[in-house]
Amino acid sequence: MKSSDIEGCVESLRDELLDLAQELVRRPSVTGDESAAQQFLQGRWREWGLDVDRWIPEREQIMRHPAYCDDGLPIERPVLVGQWGEGAPGCRAALILNGHIDVVPVGDRRRWERDPFGGSVVDGFLHGRGSCDMKGGLAAASIAVRTAQKLGVSPQRPILIQSVTGEETGGLGSLSAILRGYRADAAVIIEPSRLAMSPVHSGALDFRCRVQGLPTHGATRQAGVSAIEKAWPIWEALRKLEEERHRTFHHPMYDGSWLAAPISIGKLNAGNWGSTVPEEAIAEGRYGVFPGESCAEARQQFEGAVRKACEQDEWLCEHPASVEWIGGQFEPGETEPEAPILEQLADAHRAITGGDSKLRGAPYGCDLRLFTRYAGVPTVVYGPGDVRLAHAFDERLPIEELVSATKVLALLVCRACTDTR
Repeated sequence: MKSSDIEGCVESLRDELLDLAQELVRRPSVTGDESAAQQFLQGRWREWGLDVDRWIPEREQIMRHPAYCDDGLPIERPVLVGQWGEGAPGCRAALILNGHIDVVPVGDRRRWERDPFGGSVVDGFLHGRGSCDMKGGLAAASIAVRTAQKLGVSPQRPILIQSVTGEETGGLGSLSAILRGYRADAAVIIEPSRLAMSPVHSGALDFRCRVQGLPTHGATRQAGVSAIEKAWPIWEALRKLEEERHRTFHHPMYDGSWLAAPISIGKLNAGNWGSTVPEEAIAEGRYGVFPGESCAEARQQFEGAVRKACEQDEWLCEHPASVEWIGGQFEPGETEPEAPILEQLADAHRAITGGDSKLRGAPYGCDLRLFTRYAGVPTVVYGPGDVRLAHAFDERLPIEELVSATKVLALLVCRACTDTR
């Protein structure tokens, strides 16, 4: 299949691609409430003749798995796998294209320039929550398969598209698909990477740190102890820990332009009355884990830094802060550099764009580690969009990048269709 044929076909489907991406954005699917968006996508896939497997994860099966993360949300949310091509029961597919349908909350809508669920197209960008992370990627994967269908390609083994739930809080959907038996020679996760290839990613562990204070009237604050003030030396200790950890970290796919394993506090709650010295401060955040590092080792370092900070403060020495590990617990993940999918994807990118895709590590956790650690499937992250716009106000996706990603994935799909292994 010539790359020019792929490009021409995708261009003829440009309106369908954009329409699909817009319709997905217009269906809110904040983690825990993905059903309506899944129902819509299921309908589209079936219109195209895909065999769609839709199921609700089994709680008992998921909870027993070592990679299970309890996000505190109902587990009964549908996962979709669309299959194109025939295959015997248990047949290993040629390729998996994986994306998550869930998105993070929009936050203060007044700070959005446009409706976060409007799916508007302005100045060459698709706008809205999930446009970048990662409904645009799901649309690209879907139209990539649609392109191969339109070109009359006949897959020798199945091609799978997965639309999973709960990725933002630990990977419930992808884990469920793995436990359901889905396997392939390779997988591409269409997370936003600006069309760079990431076969390795850091881990991320959600934490909660509680700091005690001593409440009293604000007018007599010197008689009390502010939990907010006592949280400060712990915050400083975590920043110092982040610096120390990165000083000794080296990996060929991380160039130092971005922190490989950041520590970030995303929520801080303290006190219960404006004129009362706060009795407790609760900080929640994410703690990065380096590729090749065990989560147990990382947790020990984190807890040790908090403990040391407490030992150096008179109040905290007697009332030490506590650390809990909550929600998403993403292990790092890595695909061997010799895996064929890396060269196959690089070739497809080169054929479509005329240049080389950058090869770099991702500083965030994602479902790649589930495929590599628990399914034996070589996996790479590759997709349209800038991750800095994910989870942000005015999230948006460059349309031309969306189209380019679709062309590359379509060429990859067409080539995978001829693989008879």
